[in-house]
Amino acid sequence: MAKEQNKQKKQIFVDETVSKIRESAGFIITDYQGLTVEQVNTLRRELEKVGAIYKVTKNTVSKRALDAMNINGDVKKMFKGVTGVVFSNDYVSAAKVLANFAKENEKLQIKGGFIEKKHYTMDEIKEISKLASKEELIAKLVYTLNQPIVKFVTQLSKPVKDVVYAINAVKDKKG
Repeated sequence: MAKEQNKQKKQIFVDETVSKIRESAGFIITDYQGLTVEQVNTLRRELEKVGAIYKVTKNTVSKRALDAMNINGDVKKMFKGVTGVVFSNDYVSAAKVLANFAKENEKLQIKGGFIEKKHYTMDEIKEISKLASKEELIAKLVYTLNQPIVKFVTQLSKPVKDVVYAINAVKDKKG
């Protein structure tokens, strides 16, 4: 009876993990061994600011969830030791937060990740953290699209300004 209940609890955790994987664009796997509870909570709060979730997971539960999602190979091998997983739709911002936190707290290790159905190594995740975030890219795009319009309007208004300056110069001369 107790074994059956335990098995049901584990299945609930597996189902929750599968759900988080499906809801996210990807996940990043970390080793948090040596971090204090306070440091892990600080990391969680920083990740929440960018819409990411940090979960401490049991490796066996995570591996079962990966099996259920048909994710195998190198990703499963990362689930060793003390493991925390970041689930996020904006994985660039999440990777930035992790990389910055790891610089300040050397005990946090980024193992790798699985983003948009592709396995990424630790080094590749660190490279992703150097990319511009979605918001930064949108701002650059809007600026780039807006610039020709601004220049066009400026050029259209130039003859009108020249006429106004000429009228003012004549007015000042007649005084």
